[in-house]
Amino acid sequence: MVRQAPPSRGMSSDGAQIARWFSALPVCTRFLIEATGVLTLVCGLHLLPGHYMALYWQSVMRQFQLWRIVTNFLVTGLTIGGVIHMVLLYRHSLALEKEEYGGRTADYAWFIMFCMILMTCLSWFTSTPVLSDGLLLSLVTLWSLHRADQIVNFFLGIQFPARYLPYAMMTMDFLFIGGFPYAAFYGWMSAQAYYYLSVDLPSQGGLNYIPTPQLVYRVFGQVRRNDPHAPNARMASTNNPIPQRPGGGNFWGQGRRLG
Repeated sequence: MVRQAPPSRGMSSDGAQIARWFSALPVCTRFLIEATGVLTLVCGLHLLPGHYMALYWQSVMRQFQLWRIVTNFLVTGLTIGGVIHMVLLYRHSLALEKEEYGGRTADYAWFIMFCMILMTCLSWFTSTPVLSDGLLLSLVTLWSLHRADQIVNFFLGIQFPARYLPYAMMTMDFLFIGGFPYAAFYGWMSAQAYYYLSVDLPSQGGLNYIPTPQLVYRVFGQVRRNDPHAPNARMASTNNPIPQRPGGGNFWGQGRRLG
């Protein structure tokens, strides 16, 4: 009689740890990593043609393939460049959602949506079919704007203040692609516009012209923190202050072709 080998406890334990780690990720970061990972695997393994995920306006307008408006942000290459893309996406999104947007999931989701909407509009003029690089650059740009003087390590150990990281990444994209990196540029533009309209301008006494829509707050079960009529708004603001960014440390960027 042949006995079956008992299941490996080490493997099941590792799987449980990975599951716990993934479920503990903040909502938006978990969605971005899961969606990008699944779509990239599906396309990379040729379970679905990659061009089904790209933003082709003719297919959107004439065949009503509306999913392309979203999926083109969530697919990269099943390559070393794609792995680096995923790592950068994870690290920058996690840092933003836990620090600058700690306890403000709706505001972070609105930032992502604002950038995606603006990039989609800009892509109309250049027929840019995949904007995943732009989504990554929007996160990197906002991350760097909040940490302008923090020193980061880049390709080959080059160090410089974080404010220059988006430009370094776009330059490397230009060198590897051999053409202008429209997607990355649109991501940089979108994050710059969001930061100016929602952070810079209000800090100078102006209005926030792109406040998070109330619908987004409802979706995430949150309330606007500066709304005096919202229940427990003052308590939420007092008990859950927005975490301050660390004053130092290093964060790496890698020169490569995104996607």
